[in-house]
Order: sequence, then structure tokens, then C-alpha cells
Amino acid sequence: MFEIRASPDRFHVAEAVGVDPSNPGAHAAELHDALAHLGVLCIRFPRPLEDRELQAVAATLGPIKDPIALTRDGEPFRYSERRQIIDSGFVMTDEIREKLGDVHFGGLDDERPGLFETFHCDDTYTREPAGPTVLHARALPPSGGGPTLFLDMRAAYELLDAGTRSMIEGRRVVYAYNNHDAFPPRRAASGPADVLEEVSHPIVRTHGTAGSRSLFIDLDRATHVEGMPAAEGRALLQRLQDHAEATAPQCQHDWHEHDVLAWDNASVQHKAGGNFKVGEPRRFWRYMVEAGRPV
Repeated sequence: MFEIRASPDRFHVAEAVGVDPSNPGAHAAELHDALAHLGVLCIRFPRPLEDRELQAVAATLGPIKDPIALTRDGEPFRYSERRQIIDSGFVMTDEIREKLGDVHFGGLDDERPGLFETFHCDDTYTREPAGPTVLHARALPPSGGGPTLFLDMRAAYELLDAGTRSMIEGRRVVYAYNNHDAFPPRRAASGPADVLEEVSHPIVRTHGTAGSRSLFIDLDRATHVEGMPAAEGRALLQRLQDHAEATAPQCQHDWHEHDVLAWDNASVQHKAGGNFKVGEPRRFWRYMVEAGRPV
């Protein structure tokens, strides 16, 4: 029997059970509405999904995004495959590092470069960043570690004082694939996608379905605030991020085999938990869902 288990009174990972992987569209409206209003949703499955089934589940939340963006010359550039393999347990070796050359993934962990342990949003360096992100567990740490943690950026906005709200209203942040270490100790990504154009998004974002307002910032990709001196704008963004992490509700998802976890980048930030042994697997399939330009 289909059911969404959620509490409207607290920020947590809601749970959907009873979704038929061969026909998830039967509950598309309920799943879409739940994610839009709750921010994070886990759909439980008793077995691993085939790729076509995972695509059908992701499509209940909106059209699947084809990761193509524009370069600074206005040319289309594919910066990822539609289905991405997220391997946050991958261990870097000197041999692999030599083969990669100047490619860097960002993050803080030199040994496991796919492990992003700072709160961020996905896809902010594109004109139309993803709304929902959908992850399907393919291999999990046997030690049981490696949760995914979430930060409620709607509450972060509501908890701002009136003066700060007024000051950031209408301001926009510029984002780039490679932000050249604008927010240390966060490290910038670099590689072929450095050719992508810079884009800008509003600091305060209104959700297209729920109508909620949230802080929309991603220090992994942000470069500066439009209309402000670079150092002053970066200090503002760091202050907003620190405020969110200090005051807004947080929750975490402890993974089970075959989980499909979806979160709304318009409403929450996320990060990986790295409390699992080096060398253990933590691998997912990922699809991103279209959401249009942030407003």
C-alpha cells in the first residue's frame, strides 16, 4: 500500500513506501507535492532498480535534466552524462592523480575526492540549475557509515533579521564551475568544464510549487555578489552560510540498500558524511531534474 510518512512540524527525511517501480507515475502527483513542500524524500524499494525504472521514478518529480550548458563562447558543452555515477568512496592514488593531470573535483578530502563534506547545492554553475536531485544507492559502506545530511535553507531565510533580509533582497550571486578557491578551505573544481560561462542567481529564491522563500547559495561555486566589491560580497555570503549552519534545522538520511533519495536544491543544502572506512564503497546512480531559472 502506498504511503508517505512525514511530520509537518519538523524538518526530517520523509519516507514513501509502496511505490511500484514498474509504474511510479501512478503516484507522481503525491511524490512531486511531498518533495516540493518537505524538501527531502526517501522512496524505499526492496530491490535495486534498473536504469529505466530509476528514470521513471525521477520523472515523477519533473523532466530529467540533460546536463548541457553554454560555454563563454555561447557553444553547448556536455558537462556530465544524464545518469551520473557518484562514487564518494573512490580512493585517489598517485597513479590516478598523474593520469588526471590538472583535473580537480573540489571538496576537502584529498584521499576521497568524490566525498563532499561541506553543505552545498547541486548544479548552481548553470543557467537553469537542477531542482530535485535523485540518488539511488548501488553500494554502501558495510560499516554502516556515510549518511547524507541536509540543511533547511527555508528556515535559514526565515531566521534572518529584518535588516539582513532587506539588504539581500534582489541581490544576485555569480557562479562558475571553477570559482578559484573563493571560499577557503573549500577547494575549487577544475577541468574541461572550466570553459562554461559564468551565471548569476538570486540570493533569495522563491519555490515555483510551494511558494516558500529560501536562501539560495553555494560556496563551492560562488565567485562574488553582483554590485559589491568581491571581498565584501564573499564576506556576506560566508556570513549567510555560517548563519544557516548555526541556526537552521538539520537532519540526516542513514542509507539502506536500494533507497532512492530525492532532495530539492531550491529548498535545502546537503553534504556527505565521511564516517566510513577508507576503501569502503559508497556509490550511487544520480539523475537531476529540471526546474528552470531560479526566481
